[in-house]
Amino acid sequence: MPKYSFTSKRSDYLTPAWFYEKVLDEAGLTMFDCDVCCSIFNIPAHFRYRQDGLYLNSGNRISENDGLKGTWFPVNWCNPPFKIADKFVYKALAEQKKGHTTYMLLPVRTETDYWYNGIYKEGKPRHNIDVMFLKKGLCFVDPETGKYVQMRKKMPNGKYKTVDGVFKEGLALVVIKGNKECLDA
Repeated sequence: MPKYSFTSKRSDYLTPAWFYEKVLDEAGLTMFDCDVCCSIFNIPAHFRYRQDGLYLNSGNRISENDGLKGTWFPVNWCNPPFKIADKFVYKALAEQKKGHTTYMLLPVRTETDYWYNGIYKEGKPRHNIDVMFLKKGLCFVDPETGKYVQMRKKMPNGKYKTVDGVFKEGLALVVIKGNKECLDA
């Protein structure tokens, strides 16, 4: 039996523009070098890894590697499918040793190995890793409609109302800062 129940209809919902624009602004950037896990081109980035390869901003494919197999760039964005977030966290940690920085939008599951022994060590974020918890999560965007994901919410009176969906699990922006020194074992 799986530990988590994933109830979303798909795994490629998009990060809302206001959120990644805030991240870029606070980092002093206008674009990321690469979106390492994208389904469509919505994040401002020079390169994009999709399941079928690495693409230029123009849409031309230049490699058949996906984001887990290819080399990342100096400054990356990653909003991975939450079912395989662990694989992207470990890849980001490996890329950190090459001096690459990754901004990751992740579910907060501190009991998982990728949080407990990857992002954290002995209850604290590892060296050169910043963790910023989002109080309410995010309302993601449906890639087909371009609209916020909708959900039905049960109201106190027992009736249901359609509202902009907020991912129920806690979310965090994790910044794994490029560091050529090896991480502590």
